[in-house]
Amino acid sequence: MTPAPTPLAPDTVLALAPDPASAQAGRKLATPGKWQNLNAPPGSLWGECQGSGQTSYLTGMDLSGPAFKCSCPSRKFPCKHALALLLLHATHTGQFGSATPPGTLQSWLDGRAARATAERPAADGNPATPAGKAAPDPAAQARRRAAREKKVTAGLDALQTFLKDLIRDGLAHAPTRPYSDWDTQAARLVDAQAPGAARLVRQIPEHLSDPAALLAHLSRLYLLTEAWPREITLSPDGQADLRAALGFPIDSAAVLDGGGIRAHWQVMGQSLTDEDMITTRRTWLVSGDHTAVLLDFSAWGRPFPPALPPGGAVQAEVCHAPGTYPQRALLRGEATAAAAPPHAQGLTLDALLDRHGAALALNPWLERTAHLTGPVHLLPGDPWHAQDSTGRLPMTGSERSLHTLLALSGGEALTVYAEWNGAALTPLSVQSGGALLPLRQLETP
Repeated sequence: MTPAPTPLAPDTVLALAPDPASAQAGRKLATPGKWQNLNAPPGSLWGECQGSGQTSYLTGMDLSGPAFKCSCPSRKFPCKHALALLLLHATHTGQFGSATPPGTLQSWLDGRAARATAERPAADGNPATPAGKAAPDPAAQARRRAAREKKVTAGLDALQTFLKDLIRDGLAHAPTRPYSDWDTQAARLVDAQAPGAARLVRQIPEHLSDPAALLAHLSRLYLLTEAWPREITLSPDGQADLRAALGFPIDSAAVLDGGGIRAHWQVMGQSLTDEDMITTRRTWLVSGDHTAVLLDFSAWGRPFPPALPPGGAVQAEVCHAPGTYPQRALLRGEATAAAAPPHAQGLTLDALLDRHGAALALNPWLERTAHLTGPVHLLPGDPWHAQDSTGRLPMTGSERSLHTLLALSGGEALTVYAEWNGAALTPLSVQSGGALLPLRQLETP
């Protein structure tokens, strides 16, 4: 096992929690008096936490992930015991010994090490073919693809007629339409297997009070209906952009088989978007000039899978999905902990807008980009603003995160990593005291 360079900071540990309740419970358990046999052998942690009964819960973790294992019955990953163990390691390092884990944990750690070795690329760089996995039937795949494309075509034809009627009636009349108009049209697009277009239709009511924003939003939708019949004229990357905007899933196997960039990646921050009972978690990674975003989804309040530690750094192979401005990416194999790189220089707000505009010129359906920005001053208000010598941009985010940024700044300029969606900056992390501190966001579309 490869030892972790330094214990994770408490804020980074809490950012791994699958929900606020787990984070709070982890804090309560992060006291040495509730634990026995705290140990930190190379590359791992383990301990025993007293539960509500007579039996203690055996908790361990592989710090190269980190990955977690606990004998408690919780279905959350990481559970409160794993979070508490990481917090204790961050705040009470001297309480940890170096004893070897019990047999069950050691077997789990050895298994992870063996799998990590097996997942490394062969000398020729080509991934191994999983044993016993049947090759897909190309003819069946082609039939399914043709059937879906036929449905999408019918759905987008109906959407275009709907949009033309909307414009013909005049945008001033759009706010008088009942919500059932938007819901019905979105439902038809879901039935047509174009969930991306359906989501954009459901967002129309958000723009009804702003005619300029409404027209821009409807234009993006209309562009989808015009681009789909001309898909064959687009480049392969342009076709990938179009299909992603319509809601076609990416071919994960093809993305991973294509290989990626193996490097040290800094985990710049995470953001959450809650929409229609589906919560999307975006984890942003940066390595030099390369940016990648990992997407995870949670339905009906179920916990997310374990996340990479925001603010930390990992050694990983990141494979980008095709696109004219590739951001969406997948991890190939496991990520292992690495030393954080030195702080990079932030962009001015004007340079941020230039980069975002260049990205939109390549992919007109791109919803957001993320950038290291600063130094900027924070201006509280309704809304808050970030300002530098090149201009100012509105900010959004939870009141707690914005006030935390203001307190950290002490009235001075600071550098933040933030998402920009064309309307507002959402800060995800901030450079402070030589470290990158994560901010947890819950964005309501």
